[in-house]
Formats: sequence, structure tokens, C-alpha cells
Amino acid sequence: MVSTKSFWLIAYPLVLAGFSTPLLGVVDTIVIANTDELTAIGAVAVGAVVFNTLYWLFGFLKISTSGFTAQALGKQDATRVQMSLFRPLVIAFVVGTSFLLFLIPIRETAIHLLVTDASMADSVRTYITTRLYAAPFALGTYVLLGWLIGHGSVRTALVIQVGGNLMNIILDVWFIHVFYDPVAGIAFATSLSEVMTFGLGWLFVQSRITFSAQISRDLMNTGAYITYLTVNRDLFIRTVFLLLMTGSFTALGAKQGVEALSANAILFQFQYVIAYWFSGIGQASTVLIGRAIGQKSNETYRLTVQIGSRFILWSTVIITVLLSVAQDGIIHLFTEDIALRSTIETYYMWIILYPFIGGLAMLYEGVFAGIGDARPVRNSLIYAFIVFTIVAFLLVPSIGNHGVWLAFLCFSLTRSLSLAMNERRRRNCLFSPSHLS
Repeated sequence: MVSTKSFWLIAYPLVLAGFSTPLLGVVDTIVIANTDELTAIGAVAVGAVVFNTLYWLFGFLKISTSGFTAQALGKQDATRVQMSLFRPLVIAFVVGTSFLLFLIPIRETAIHLLVTDASMADSVRTYITTRLYAAPFALGTYVLLGWLIGHGSVRTALVIQVGGNLMNIILDVWFIHVFYDPVAGIAFATSLSEVMTFGLGWLFVQSRITFSAQISRDLMNTGAYITYLTVNRDLFIRTVFLLLMTGSFTALGAKQGVEALSANAILFQFQYVIAYWFSGIGQASTVLIGRAIGQKSNETYRLTVQIGSRFILWSTVIITVLLSVAQDGIIHLFTEDIALRSTIETYYMWIILYPFIGGLAMLYEGVFAGIGDARPVRNSLIYAFIVFTIVAFLLVPSIGNHGVWLAFLCFSLTRSLSLAMNERRRRNCLFSPSHLS
């Protein structure tokens, strides 16, 4: 039976791990921001957005791996447990290698869409080119973490993520002084840390791997990969719309000037940290919901959603207090530039409001991942992007960057409300006799 304590034992490592995930972008931003070179700050900020959105596009590799692994364990199917690792791992490396093959189109498209200051273009090219070489390993790490989380080995997942981020911090601080170009140093440090993080994860996973003739046959089964990708189609579409929103947010901010772009990029790093914090709670729900579905336990399902909602509420309170009390210290951590600090302070209120609006979306995405149904998640992002576009169209011309942030909060609110309403409708039939049969 699920209790607050058992939920917390799964959730807290995932919350800490989720909190640490966007630190790759945060550390890059902090280190480069302290050089007080606005062009470099903007270049790294744009590059970080490119990779956050690129990796989000294939975030299903982590989300679905957790859900499928938890369900396979609930059914005590050893072969399915193994394949829930191997199959997405193959896909991760194929996709990552494809990024390298299409390096130039990816890089130039990003510059065309996101860079409005020509002086920034070469630095953005350097950052994107350098980091793309680590893409197969970054996506592979998603799979390793998802598999471990599905097993409930959340502390191990935490060790891997924190270890990777510590390596990134050390290499960032070191390489920014080694390289003549600070942007190149930051990019190379982050790429190397991503490769090392995958290696660390593989050390933990390899002892649990078993090969068999059946697994070898399944790995060569092309149809199984098509089926896997079809199942994850909705999560892919969901992330396309999330990518479109993030790209639009960055592009609209860039039109307000270099300072607005830099301020938005720094504040959006706060949003990444908060979102991943909430996502950790959602991933804990994925594990427990997956087990509930595998065991056909309505009570476990109900308690998981109830306890997860309480964790979201208390997290919102804690995050809001921290953001409010530590505002000056947080901003000073990112930059000493007086003009940039003033711009960040102008839009800081929007980040304080975000936890009240965006938290539930992360919880319910975890719930639907555990169920194995991503259609409500897909639809919520489509509705939210439509709302974002309408609000931005109406308000940005009149209130500028405040309109960009208001459109983003309306996007987050639409996403949360849509998922909450869908989950309430779904729970009424999920454990009905006809569905269970």
C-alpha cells in the first residue's frame, strides 16, 4: 500500500535528481554570465535552449522507459524488463547519431530562428557544433535513468545525475580559462560531462543486464522498434509543441533586444529548475502508477495521485518562499552587470508565479506515463500552444516582454487544467471490470 513515507522515499531522490538535471544549462549560464560579455551570455543562452528543446523532443526515451519497466516488473516479465532497456537504448544512439549527420541544418535553422544579433551567430555555431557530438550519450543517459527509475532505484539515478553535474561544474570552471573562446570552453566542458555521465550510468546498469537468445532476436526485430515508436508517437508530438513554445518564447524575447534576451534566458533557467523539481514528483508517480496498473490496484492508483498532489502543493509553497526571500542573492549569482540585473528584476515576478500554475502538469504527465497513455498529454500541449500563440499575438505588441511571459504562464495554466480534467475523467473507467478484462 502506498503511504506518504513510501512515496517520499521514491520521490525525494527523483526531486533532487530532477532539480539537478537543468543545472547543466544553469552552470553554463552562471559561468559565462560572470564574464560580463553580453554576446557570450546570449550565445550560451540560445545554445542551451536549443539543446534543452532538442533533448526534450526525445524525452519519451526516459518517460516511457520508466513506465514500461515498472509495468514489466509488476507483471514479473523478465524478458520485457530487459527489452525495456535495450530497445530504447538502440533508438537513443540512432537518434543521437542522426543529429550529427544533420548538424549543419540543425545549427543553421536554430541560428535563423533564434539569433537576431549577427555578432552572436559564430559563438552560437561553436556551442551547438561542440555539444552535438555528445548527443548519443546524452540521450542514452535518458534511457539508463528511466530504466533505473522504473526499477525504483531512484537513489542510483540521483547519484548518476548529481555526479554528472558535479563533473560539469568542475569542467566548466576549468575549461573557461583553458580555452581562448569562453563559449567553446563551456560547450566542450558540457559535452565531456555528458559522455562521462553516460559512462557512470552504464557502470551501475551493467550488473543487472542479462542476454539471452530471445533478447538477441528481439533486438533484430525491426517491427518491434516501429511498434515502440508508434506507442511513443503522442509523447513525441507533445514535445514538438513544447519545443515550438520554447523556441517562440526565445524568439519573441530576442525581438525585445539583447538585454531582454539575456534576462529571459537566465530567468528561464529558473523555470527549468522548478519544472524538473516538479517532474521528479511526477516520475515518482510514474513508478507507483505503473505498478498499480500492472497489479490492477485501484487503491494504489488513488493514493498515489492524492499523495503526489500534496507534494506538489508543499513544493509550490517552499519554492515560492525561496524565490521571494533570496531574490537579490539569486540574481547576483548569475550576473554582476547592473543593467542586466535591473532587467531581470523587472520580469522576476513571473517566475514567482510559475510554481502555482505549472506544477500540476508535471504530476499528471507522470500519472499518464505510468498508465501508458500519452494522448491526454499530447492534447494538453496542443491546446496550450494555441493559447500561448493567441496571448502573445494580442499582448506582445502592446506590453512587450511582459506579454511574452504572460503568454508563457497562460500556456502552463492551460496545460495543467487540461491534464487535471482528463485524469479525473480517466480514473472513473480505468479500473472498471470491462477495462481490466
